Amino acid sequence: MAEQPMAADDTDGDAPVNTGTAVLGDRFIIDGSKPLPDLDSPNAKAYVAEDRRDLSRQLFALVCTPGMPVRTNAMRLMKNVPGTGTLELVEWNTAFWPILGRRTMIIVMERPLGGSVLEQLRTGAVRITEYDIPRRVAQPIYEGLKHFNNLGVPHRAVRPDNLYFADRERQEIVLVDCFTSPPGFDQPLMFEPLERSMANQAGRGQGSVIDDMFALGASMVVLTLGHNPIEKLTADDLLFRRTNLGSYAAICGNARVPMSLLEPLRGLLSDIPQERWGLAEVELWLNGRKQTPLQKKAAKKGDTPYRFSGRDHLNIRTLAHAFNRNIPEAVKALHEETFHAWLRRSVEEGPLSETLKGFVDTADFHKDNFQGTEEYLIARVVATMDPLGPMRYKGMSLCLDGFGPMLASEMIRGGNVQVLAEIINRDIYQFWVGERSVVLDSLERAQELAQIKAWLLINDPGYGVERCLYESNPGINCQSEHVVDDCVIVIEDLLPALDAAANHVEGRARPMDRHITAFIAARFHEDINPHLRALASPKESNVVVGMLSLLAFLQWKLRAAPFYGLASWVGGVLGPAINSFHSRTTRREIEREIPKLVRKGSLPELFDLVDNAEKRLEDQDGYADAVDEYIVCATEIEEIEDAGSELNDKAITTGQKSAAMISLVTTMIVVTVTFIVEIL
Repeated sequence: MAEQPMAADDTDGDAPVNTGTAVLGDRFIIDGSKPLPDLDSPNAKAYVAEDRRDLSRQLFALVCTPGMPVRTNAMRLMKNVPGTGTLELVEWNTAFWPILGRRTMIIVMERPLGGSVLEQLRTGAVRITEYDIPRRVAQPIYEGLKHFNNLGVPHRAVRPDNLYFADRERQEIVLVDCFTSPPGFDQPLMFEPLERSMANQAGRGQGSVIDDMFALGASMVVLTLGHNPIEKLTADDLLFRRTNLGSYAAICGNARVPMSLLEPLRGLLSDIPQERWGLAEVELWLNGRKQTPLQKKAAKKGDTPYRFSGRDHLNIRTLAHAFNRNIPEAVKALHEETFHAWLRRSVEEGPLSETLKGFVDTADFHKDNFQGTEEYLIARVVATMDPLGPMRYKGMSLCLDGFGPMLASEMIRGGNVQVLAEIINRDIYQFWVGERSVVLDSLERAQELAQIKAWLLINDPGYGVERCLYESNPGINCQSEHVVDDCVIVIEDLLPALDAAANHVEGRARPMDRHITAFIAARFHEDINPHLRALASPKESNVVVGMLSLLAFLQWKLRAAPFYGLASWVGGVLGPAINSFHSRTTRREIEREIPKLVRKGSLPELFDLVDNAEKRLEDQDGYADAVDEYIVCATEIEEIEDAGSELNDKAITTGQKSAAMISLVTTMIVVTVTFIVEIL
């Protein structure tokens, strides 16, 4: 775990913290007063780094942009695994960076000593001819990509401005950073395969070495010519040109590409992934084997253009891309015979026309549900028109393997997460799975998205969109407001961050929210389902106990140090759990014990106090006994009351009888006396 910023007296003579100093692993010093702007990445700033154990090592550090998902899986695989054509990743972790005033990811790497390849070419310090390209450029990049591929990850950041000379003599070219942002995120469109360049920046996806091969080809073009032949084109114009002409023709165009490079460039810049040169083909070329790359023509062009959204379209791929950007106009086109006549006559796609008409009829039939919406209709239409393109829905575009970074991007910047949720919940991604049967991993990606759907459909804590965020982005930090500035990426850093947050928490907020719960569920590889069920309970006391039990389980399982601040925080919100005990005596005993355990910083002991099974059983038994005793007493009281009422009724009856008898006797006496008097 990364350290907090060093105090001035524990730097061993190095720069104090106020100069922007940070340390990783008690070993690597990053000096914020010594920036290296020539080594900056689009989402990371470079600084001089020093190895305390070996001061002779030439190192630099990349301080990542806070909040940007980094490629932790790739970093775990690449750490301390040197390879030809790449720089060794020496260390990585989060640390407090004083210049930003918060924690962020810092990556320490070997420092390239010969500077940027592009910069050296620009200044004339280095000259690369067409004859140098195979051995001096293609060979080391090939070796670097092979190294990455052998470890199971693509590079996805191959571009000329990411190539450096490893040595001062400027003979060895190496690939540098690919860790500080999602795969393909920082790539200019020229260096992305056509289908991925059509996607939103964050949704380009993990990809594979086949995508790196395309980037290699585009980089070779720039380095051979000494400039980017299409740098003046806008993104839309470039995509339109590539879709119409094919990437090879669009990129190379009228440029004077050497004959010796035509063969590899055609192979590397193919728009058909299955026909694009891979590592094997590049190796054969480097070894002098002649090959004839398969070059399919670009998408079928029409004899006449179809005018849509201010642009003339000659093929259905460009039109599909435009349909997704202007849905109302696209729906209108689908209902017009002009469009279908163009499909039948100009691009000879009669069957496609009939299929699209069927989609329209289906939408009309389902007009009362989401399957009848314009957005759903256009999603089906564009998937069929351009099956090799990215998923498109409601103006958003992303590749099948780009859901995770796209979700992260939308959540962090406050974008439209709902659109992504609909892509999953409404099975819109299935349109592309069904159409992309040629893509080997489409079914695997579909399974991943199906799992995401299962999480989305559960709205309990530990699930929902938050769970999807962390499961699909291993390198994103926890977004809870309690710890977002602490850059918590690994589970081991969560409790220390919450412990620190306890010092500035406001009000009666609880230590766990939906983000923290989902983060634990995604990063903590233990069975926590009982804890999640408690957190989902409608009873507040169960929720509080579930919170405490999960945090306690985490501290115990990780064998973490005491957390005094967190224990105090948790102890202050245990009221509902304490009040769930029936015995006032027990409640008072627990309240007396809590401060003692808070001072120990032990969440497991706190949990054992609040939810001790024996104590709970005793309380339940005592409560049951009290209930039984109450019932007995109530019964006795009722019986006594009933018995008193009966005696009273008997007394009344007896009194009435006695009164009647007395009245009768008295009457008889009076009658007798009267009779005697009358006789006498």
